[in-house]
Amino acid sequence: MTTVDAGVARQQHWSALLMGVSYAVAGVGFFLTGLLDPPSLEWAVLLGVGGPTVAGFVRHVLLWRGDSARLGFATPDPSWMWEVGFANLAIAVAAVLTGLLDWGVGAQVAVLVTMGTYMAGATLVHVLDRRRKGAAYTRNPLLSIGMPLVYAAVLFWMAVWGLSSAGLAPM
Repeated sequence: MTTVDAGVARQQHWSALLMGVSYAVAGVGFFLTGLLDPPSLEWAVLLGVGGPTVAGFVRHVLLWRGDSARLGFATPDPSWMWEVGFANLAIAVAAVLTGLLDWGVGAQVAVLVTMGTYMAGATLVHVLDRRRKGAAYTRNPLLSIGMPLVYAAVLFWMAVWGLSSAGLAPM
């Protein structure tokens, strides 16, 4: 194994760890949201969206070699990884500002729907990748397709729940 390969493997390890932490932090945010009385989306936005997107930025921009290898899209050019990373950062900034500055349920729902759409799109990319690669697809479909799909569904559900709790939409 060359030095570059060892560096990519190390980045892959940290990238995978950050991915797991992202889902754990999001789960904590959703759990805390469910405990609030009166209902509020602040924790869902801050931890359920903000935490994972900050981690996504770090994975895609700072650890891009390892993260692209982890995703099965290894590339010598970081351009598309960085673009996705900065999209994550943009969502993170919106989530943190919305959560900390109390911009209200409408802004919180917009952040949840934005991230839900992003994750639904990521799920579609992974489904198409699995279909295109067939038997050569080595990623665990439960993790690569199931987790982002469930995450997207929870984000959309939280958005509808938040609107309903605020009396802005029927549930």
